[in-house]
Amino acid sequence: MDSTAFVSIGDVAPVFRAPTSNGQTLDRASFLGKVPVALVFPADDGSDLAAVLSAFDARMVEFGHRRVQVLAVVGESPRVVRELAERIPLHALTVLADQDGSIREAYAPDGGQCFLMDVGGRLRAVVPLGAHPVDELLRRSEALTPAAGTPAERGAP
Repeated sequence: MDSTAFVSIGDVAPVFRAPTSNGQTLDRASFLGKVPVALVFPADDGSDLAAVLSAFDARMVEFGHRRVQVLAVVGESPRVVRELAERIPLHALTVLADQDGSIREAYAPDGGQCFLMDVGGRLRAVVPLGAHPVDELLRRSEALTPAAGTPAERGAP
């Protein structure tokens, strides 16, 4: 069973609310009952942030086909996150500005990780940002798409 320091597979995922790279403010409640959500936490160790974000950005159409909302979480101010999205450039990936670190603290990723939640807001997978994380997250998200699996597997009551 995949697990993290604070949340385990099957737990209700921690609440989050943050400004985005496109000027909106998003929270977990915005997606409940609608679509699965994947939060991508790039490593804090100074690794190539642009490469990590670009890899997900390039495959957003595939996540869209699975009806999965992917959000990257970066520990910067809203202004810096907007500038980062423009500089890389990101075309489809939304970046959350976790300026105070509260989202990272709530999920407690160990290095770079992705947290996949079902439509009910329960954590269903944790994928390390190692080799081929986008492929692995896409594979794991297939079980959460409306056409796949039983209602319980999709997070439905």
